[in-house]
Amino acid sequence: MKEIPSPIFLNSEFLAECLRNELRNQQIIVQSYNTSRAVPPGENFNCCPLRVRIYFKNHPEDSKLHFISIIIKADPNESQTIDAVNTFHFTEIQFYSKFIPEIRKLASTQLAPKSLFSPKVTIVILEDLQEQGFKMAKKAKMLDFDHCLLYFKSAAILHAVSFVVHQNNPSLLEYIGKEKLFAYDLEISVMIKNCIRNGQKCLSECAEKTDIFKKYSQLIKETIPFLWDMLVEALKPSAVLNTINQGDPWTTNMMFKYDEGGNVCDIRLLDFQLVRYGSPVSDLVYFIWTSATHEVRSHRLDELYHVYVEIFNKTLRELNCNKSISYELIRNEERRLSPLAIYLMAMYRPFNSENSVTSVEPFFCKENEDQEVQNIYRKYYDEEFCSYHVPRYLEQLESVGVFHYLEQCRQLRN
Repeated sequence: MKEIPSPIFLNSEFLAECLRNELRNQQIIVQSYNTSRAVPPGENFNCCPLRVRIYFKNHPEDSKLHFISIIIKADPNESQTIDAVNTFHFTEIQFYSKFIPEIRKLASTQLAPKSLFSPKVTIVILEDLQEQGFKMAKKAKMLDFDHCLLYFKSAAILHAVSFVVHQNNPSLLEYIGKEKLFAYDLEISVMIKNCIRNGQKCLSECAEKTDIFKKYSQLIKETIPFLWDMLVEALKPSAVLNTINQGDPWTTNMMFKYDEGGNVCDIRLLDFQLVRYGSPVSDLVYFIWTSATHEVRSHRLDELYHVYVEIFNKTLRELNCNKSISYELIRNEERRLSPLAIYLMAMYRPFNSENSVTSVEPFFCKENEDQEVQNIYRKYYDEEFCSYHVPRYLEQLESVGVFHYLEQCRQLRN
């Protein structure tokens, strides 16, 4: 990936201080470094992660040049995006500096990249997982069962450990897990409401053109004015079970490792800017409807949920916690989160396509000024997507009870 200009704070002394503290060697001298995007445009909208390749000596007389690659999480670079997400970056700082140490007191499992010493408290510095063989999957391809299984196992561990952390330090989790997307007082609600209007409208129009699922077109259309309120209510802490959630676990927010045979064997979760304290099933629903293949959603959800329950309960037992969850609890929470499922299915098309949008700036506009957003959605809801993918999505939404749930809500409104 091409080299890009360094942020103002980034220089040899900043990097030397980082390495001196991390490697516990105050004589380290940085000889040179270069920066590049850690991910392509369109893979991360909340910030611009930088890969920094550093060449250094352990002391001034060292004849050997050493190498290390790190990831630096920089701030977003779009004006309205900055206004809307200015708290996201702070959350990730708290996640690594406050929450991860609490996890380490309880378990040795490695779920996320290791954080490194940062000379600037507002900057997150992480190990470069690429150097360990981890790769980012192609978001447009979606993830098969083996990838999904690894995610569900890791999510179960994260959620279960955070449940125990909450028992010991409830204020920490509730503080860093404050809702960052679906709340009435947030600027990012402008973008979400744009996605609701235009994504659901395109989905309704596609459903109208199908013989089997035409019956749901009007229901989808009538849900549009109420979906924002339904999402706000659904994403509040649950009455039955709450943990820390990653918040937006989709393909670009995780990396995978593969064995010599090309089989996926390990996973790391990335990006904890949207951490939420709430039902752990919101993470599972988010992942399923943004990242899993049609085959997984159609035929393997039961298996994934059973594995999740097994790992969640096993982790709690290992931590001497007598709490347990059931498969039925997870499926009931899934139904309660039906608004999230249909929102994600309809809105994510411009973001997880092969040639996805690279900027969210157009989405921050008023309702009567969203022609550009309408055009974006119509571009991505093309003939292939509407004829091949949408009918499969609608069938899957039907099978997990989303339309039944929306119909019940409509009857209550009437």
